[in-house]
Amino acid sequence: MHPNRAFAADTKTALALVRARPFAALTAWSGTRLVTVQTPLIPVLDEDGALVALEGHLARANRFHAALEERKPVPAVAVFCGPDAYVSPSHYPSKGETGRVVPTWNYLTAEAEGELEVLDDPGLVRSILDRQAGDYETGLAGAEEAWRVSDAPEDYVSPMMRAIAGLRLRITRFEATAKLGQNKAGADFHGVIDALSAREDPGARGVAALMRELERG
Repeated sequence: MHPNRAFAADTKTALALVRARPFAALTAWSGTRLVTVQTPLIPVLDEDGALVALEGHLARANRFHAALEERKPVPAVAVFCGPDAYVSPSHYPSKGETGRVVPTWNYLTAEAEGELEVLDDPGLVRSILDRQAGDYETGLAGAEEAWRVSDAPEDYVSPMMRAIAGLRLRITRFEATAKLGQNKAGADFHGVIDALSAREDPGARGVAALMRELERG
């Protein structure tokens, strides 16, 4: 997380990022080394709407799974990345006036830290698959067309389920950084928005959109 707390994002923003960009970089301590995998994770909330865990699944053949075969909870952190973009000094009108500007990077990111468990119980793994399909299918098709695990024949699903394991990260820290030029004002802030909006890459345009939202409050 960025040391400047002026860039700290609220919990609502952090959770929205987890839902919008679920494909996380998950890093765990195996007991002898760090292991990393990229996999989609789904949030688990308590009755007050607070994030208490992240769940997902992966292939047992994955090297990440093999490194955690002892089946005891291990320290881990999941990182979720939103839009990001390089910010050139040329984007600031003040460059021509004082020259007192340097490059930077604007971005939105969230981190969830906690204890990671590997889940072997078929019922738990199936519930994770059902909830992931429900979340990720939302918005892709009408209610009647959205794919469900139960749509596939059981004799097709069962062998696949034996080849995967569930993951549950119990959260001890959850926070996000939205570094979006809050330390700039006026013409310099708008100069970055204009420059990023004119680029072709989606990351730059995404950052520009977030900066506009920030300005609107």
